[in-house]
Amino acid sequence: MKKLALLLFFIGGLVSAQAQESISTDSINKTNKGLLLKLGLNLVDSTGKYNPFEFLSSFDEMAFSENFNIELEYRFSNSLSLSVAWSNNKWKANKGRIDGAIIPSDVKYSAIDLDLKYYYNQSFGGWFDRNDWLELYLHGGVGRVSQADQSGMTLNVGPGVNIWFSDQFGLNLNGTGKWTLNKEEYNSNHFQYSTSLMYRFASRDKDDDNDGVRNKMDDCPNVSGVAQNNGCPEEADSDGDGVVDAMDKCPEAYGTDNGCPEVLMEADTDGDSVLDSADKCPKIKGLPTNNGCPLLDSDNDGIVDVADKCPNVPGVESNNGCPYEEIEIGSTKTNLNIVSKGILFNSGNSNFRQESYPVLIKVVEMMKQHPEAQFKIEGHTDSSGGYDSNKRLSQTRANAVRNYLISSGIPSENLIAEGFGETRQVASNLTGEGRRLNRRVEIIRTK
Repeated sequence: MKKLALLLFFIGGLVSAQAQESISTDSINKTNKGLLLKLGLNLVDSTGKYNPFEFLSSFDEMAFSENFNIELEYRFSNSLSLSVAWSNNKWKANKGRIDGAIIPSDVKYSAIDLDLKYYYNQSFGGWFDRNDWLELYLHGGVGRVSQADQSGMTLNVGPGVNIWFSDQFGLNLNGTGKWTLNKEEYNSNHFQYSTSLMYRFASRDKDDDNDGVRNKMDDCPNVSGVAQNNGCPEEADSDGDGVVDAMDKCPEAYGTDNGCPEVLMEADTDGDSVLDSADKCPKIKGLPTNNGCPLLDSDNDGIVDVADKCPNVPGVESNNGCPYEEIEIGSTKTNLNIVSKGILFNSGNSNFRQESYPVLIKVVEMMKQHPEAQFKIEGHTDSSGGYDSNKRLSQTRANAVRNYLISSGIPSENLIAEGFGETRQVASNLTGEGRRLNRRVEIIRTK
């Protein structure tokens, strides 16, 4: 009696759902409409127990051999579909159990079922509306079952779920309770469970933009429009180029390139980003700020005239484009020697003070302007410490400068280092500033 009440309740729910479908203004789901093919495996439970989950603990007693199932389902509305399925299985002799009894020989199982399915997940709204990869349904119908040499009609009812991995492929899980109408020895009530891979055939009358015009007749299948305009929006085409304003990137100008006039690309022969038509030096790479021409360098010293203080005489960058003056042999008043006095040391050692490095770099540049010249590097100290120790310290300082110049590319044979200790002071040793100036190096050209 309870089973009959359950069946009537299920059928009543389907009838009620169909009534709601018939009065809905949005009952046809154009995306879901179409044909589904399902191929999979099934398990038949006829142990005689009424718990549908009993198969979890007594799997060996159920039919699960030579099993397969094939199903075709046609989804014809938002919530309803009709399916036909064929399944096959077998109980093994002395192991399978039907109605609680071990069977003495193999028993084959075959069934053909016709079911009506009701998809109810959209009734919940919310999360289910936003995640259409999951579909829940109830199904009910009739079937014909053959077991051993016996066969009969069944009433079927159960739940199921579709899990979609893509628009066309998915996984189906299905459970069915089957009530036999003419019971015999091996033809009794039972449960059947299945899992199947699904393939959804694309609907021939699909309407992606939901404007009521099917894709095959829609000139704008991805933009909602009107039937009078072949599925395209009924909008103005201000420039008359055949591209409606809503899709025209240049709605006020006639054109064929997305509604815009075609633009002829101008040449840029020298690749300086200045088109030849505006480039005053079209074959020489220049600057956009100089009309495509390079900046002038009259003396070809690599320093453009606007930054060259001697634009007509080749020079060096460190001297703003001007050459260094000739270094007179034996003179202590040359620019080189004046600059070299800026090479300073910490007290008591031959370590350069930090401010000496820019001076050393400038000395290297001046010497390289005279590759044939030879130079004497003189080391000097303040009067702190003993005479002999200052003599040795001045020599190590001269050697330190010589080593730096050699490492910077000055030939070693062009350099001589000599220390003079405290014998040649240039400032008073009574003050810290004076002693700092006395700790120095001078460079004099000797040849």
